[in-house]
Amino acid sequence: MKPIAPPWLPTLNTLLILVSGVAILVGYAFIRNRRTTLHHRSMLTGTAFAALFLALYVIRAILFQTKLFAGHGIVRTVYLTILASHTLLAIAVAPLALITLFLAYRGDFVRHRRIARLTLPIWLYVAATGWIIYWMLYRVQ
Repeated sequence: MKPIAPPWLPTLNTLLILVSGVAILVGYAFIRNRRTTLHHRSMLTGTAFAALFLALYVIRAILFQTKLFAGHGIVRTVYLTILASHTLLAIAVAPLALITLFLAYRGDFVRHRRIARLTLPIWLYVAATGWIIYWMLYRVQ
């Protein structure tokens, strides 16, 4: 049987995805104000923090027990609904983010903007629901 993760590890993991989401929001604000260099830096920062989150999450899943939600009734249904949408969209956002970055790197800004309009809200939803899942799993019970 796997050991239980140290209590600081899920918090660190959640902070990484939160920082990623904030960096993406800041980057969006920069591009709306035509500050392309700062937009570029913010988006790369958001991507780096998301990659750190993913690496730590996978390592944590391999090394430690998975914490199960202990709530019952409607709270459990709400939790599982959020978790399902979060998981499906997290799977979708990874390739979308890579394509969005690749198009920007190639200088294909017309297609970059088109796919970024889809990628941005999904990424932000995944970051926000990740925080909600953490809160419900580790703080509410």
